Amino acid sequence: MSDIRDVARRAGVSVSTVSYAFSGKRPVSPETYQRIMQAADELDYAPDAGARMLRAKRNQIVALSAPLRPGQNRASYADYFIEMASCEHARGYDSLLLTAENGVEDIRRVTRSNLADGVVLMDLVDDDIRAAQAASYGRPCVALGVPRRHTACACVDLDFELMGRMAVEAMARAGRKRLLFLEDLEGEYRRGSGFRLILLRSLKTWAHRLGMDLQLQPGPTGSDLAYTQQVLDLIHHGRIDGLIGQIRPSLLDTVVVRMRSDGVSIPDDVAVLSCAAGKVSPTLELQGISEMPLTPRSLCAKAADLLTQAVEEGVSLAGRVQLERPRLIDRSSISR
Repeated sequence: MSDIRDVARRAGVSVSTVSYAFSGKRPVSPETYQRIMQAADELDYAPDAGARMLRAKRNQIVALSAPLRPGQNRASYADYFIEMASCEHARGYDSLLLTAENGVEDIRRVTRSNLADGVVLMDLVDDDIRAAQAASYGRPCVALGVPRRHTACACVDLDFELMGRMAVEAMARAGRKRLLFLEDLEGEYRRGSGFRLILLRSLKTWAHRLGMDLQLQPGPTGSDLAYTQQVLDLIHHGRIDGLIGQIRPSLLDTVVVRMRSDGVSIPDDVAVLSCAAGKVSPTLELQGISEMPLTPRSLCAKAADLLTQAVEEGVSLAGRVQLERPRLIDRSSISR
């Protein structure tokens, strides 16, 4: 039967380093940790109960993996990070921010060294490698989003498929037939931003099912003035009678002001609805524009509750999905 000395020899480290790797009493580099774990697997070695108990000790730290990317919506990034950190603080946990775009190695480094008790994944893409590799972290993991591969972690998000359906059905009830969707920034779709793709697919699906025409206007790449003119041209020449926007509220405000100055009545001529553009917007409220906002506070609270149960009670999170129903705030911009 193999013992700790055999593991140390095979991994090329000291016996004390192997002990630290299993107990978590001192940090061990990710590369060294990986060699030790591989050697232990090959030798079928298991640490004694005392080492396992030490490694199981909580540090009251949660790792928040939130990649920093060029051109991302910093306001939305801050909203979710602040809410998530606040929720964890309220439950007695400090937050450790990890900003690498891939993130897997950073997450493994802080979980395998016993620094973080759990992991929250933020700003996910459809094919997110961080969620796909969640089983390798050895700690509970919750994703704020629903990537395609999520069998080893829990997922919490708004139901964006339902949001798309609700948006199109609201337009249909108002008698609209020709819809224009103002997309978010093009780069978000190119990188596979999860919730944006789900919403777009849903809008297309339900517009087709209800016999409505749906045109797409890519997000702005130049000045707001030039973009607004493009939208107005589409409205006038395409006989658009329904506008669904995921552009930032300040830009939609500019579009709405221009529509009204051009004599376009809302909602008599064109119904307008903002979807998933941010939190509840004072700007849109002032303009009387209906919206289905993002809900970082409630989603982060749900994620924190799930992670706390997993860390403190051993509840399994693998494959669990919680979807929150979107809220439509009606300000009479779809129908009177």
